[in-house]
Amino acid sequence: MNKMSSDFYLKLGKKIYTLRRNRKISREKFAELAGINDYYLGEIERGEKKASLDMLFKIANILELKIHELLNIE
Repeated sequence: MNKMSSDFYLKLGKKIYTLRRNRKISREKFAELAGINDYYLGEIERGEKKASLDMLFKIANILELKIHELLNIE
Protein backbone atom coordinates (compact mmCIF):
# COMPACT_ATOMS: atom_id res chain seq x y z
CA MET A 1 0.00 0.00 0.00
CA ASN A 2 1.52 3.34 -0.96
CA LYS A 3 1.71 6.27 1.45
CA MET A 4 -1.23 8.18 -0.05
CA SER A 5 -3.43 5.08 -0.01
CA SER A 6 -2.50 4.15 3.55
CA ASP A 7 -3.15 7.73 4.74
CA PHE A 8 -6.59 7.63 3.12
CA TYR A 9 -7.53 4.36 4.83
CA LEU A 10 -6.24 5.60 8.19
CA LYS A 11 -8.35 8.76 7.88
CA LEU A 12 -11.38 6.84 6.61
CA GLY A 13 -11.12 4.37 9.49
CA LYS A 14 -10.89 7.18 12.02
CA LYS A 15 -13.92 8.86 10.42
CA ILE A 16 -15.96 5.63 10.59
CA TYR A 17 -14.91 5.14 14.23
CA THR A 18 -15.84 8.73 15.17
CA LEU A 19 -19.19 8.64 13.36
CA ARG A 20 -20.06 5.28 14.93
CA ARG A 21 -19.17 6.52 18.42
CA ASN A 22 -21.08 9.78 17.91
CA ARG A 23 -24.16 7.69 17.12
CA LYS A 24 -23.54 5.62 20.25
CA ILE A 25 -23.43 2.31 18.38
CA SER A 26 -21.15 -0.32 19.89
CA ARG A 27 -18.55 -1.94 17.67
CA GLU A 28 -20.27 -5.28 18.18
CA LYS A 29 -23.72 -3.94 17.16
CA PHE A 30 -22.30 -2.03 14.19
CA ALA A 31 -20.45 -5.11 12.96
CA GLU A 32 -23.63 -7.16 13.32
CA LEU A 33 -25.57 -4.61 11.24
CA ALA A 34 -22.80 -4.66 8.60
CA GLY A 35 -22.68 -8.47 8.53
CA ILE A 36 -19.04 -8.71 9.61
CA ASN A 37 -17.27 -9.62 12.84
CA ASP A 38 -16.28 -6.88 15.27
CA TYR A 39 -12.56 -7.70 14.98
CA TYR A 40 -12.66 -6.99 11.22
CA LEU A 41 -14.54 -3.73 11.88
CA GLY A 42 -11.81 -2.76 14.33
CA GLU A 43 -9.19 -3.39 11.64
CA ILE A 44 -11.13 -1.17 9.22
CA GLU A 45 -11.45 1.57 11.84
CA ARG A 46 -7.70 1.43 12.56
CA GLY A 47 -6.88 1.57 8.84
CA GLU A 48 -5.29 -1.88 8.92
CA LYS A 49 -7.73 -3.43 6.42
CA LYS A 50 -9.34 -2.04 3.28
CA ALA A 51 -13.10 -2.42 3.18
CA SER A 52 -14.65 -3.49 -0.12
CA LEU A 53 -16.86 -1.05 -1.98
CA ASP A 54 -19.89 -3.14 -1.01
CA MET A 55 -18.85 -2.91 2.64
CA LEU A 56 -18.35 0.86 2.38
CA PHE A 57 -21.88 1.19 0.99
CA LYS A 58 -23.19 -0.84 3.97
CA ILE A 59 -21.22 1.29 6.42
CA ALA A 60 -22.48 4.52 4.82
CA ASN A 61 -26.04 3.21 4.95
CA ILE A 62 -25.77 2.29 8.65
CA LEU A 63 -24.35 5.76 9.35
CA GLU A 64 -27.19 7.29 7.28
CA LEU A 65 -24.73 8.86 4.84
CA LYS A 66 -24.36 8.83 1.10
CA ILE A 67 -21.21 7.03 -0.04
CA HIS A 68 -19.57 10.27 -1.22
CA GLU A 69 -20.12 11.80 2.23
CA LEU A 70 -18.36 8.86 3.86
CA LEU A 71 -15.46 8.94 1.40
CA ASN A 72 -14.96 12.71 1.60
CA ILE A 73 -11.77 12.84 3.64
CA GLU A 74 -10.32 16.29 4.31
